[in-house]
Amino acid sequence: MDPLDPELLDAALGLALATGNGDKEAVEVFLHASEPADLAVAGAQVIWRMAAALGRLVEPRRSAPQMIHVFAQALRERGDEFGGAPGGAS
Repeated sequence: MDPLDPELLDAALGLALATGNGDKEAVEVFLHASEPADLAVAGAQVIWRMAAALGRLVEPRRSAPQMIHVFAQALRERGDEFGGAPGGAS
C-alpha cells in the first residue's frame, strides 16, 4: 500500500472527527478542500490500517478483513456510540 499523503490523512481524520461531532460546517470545509475521490481513497486506507492495527491487539489475532467485518456488524446493530447494548448497558 502506498504511503498516505499527510494532507489527505489529516483531511480524512478531520472529516471523521467533524462527522462524529456533528459539525456540519467543518464537514463542508473538508469536503470542499479535497477531491472527493482522493478523500475516499485516503479514508479507505485509514480504515484498513486501523483494522490491521486493532486486529493485532485482540486475542486471537484477526486480519484487517476480519476486523472490517466486525466493524460492519457493529454498525448494523443498534446500540450506543461506544458499541454497547441498546439503552447504554455494555
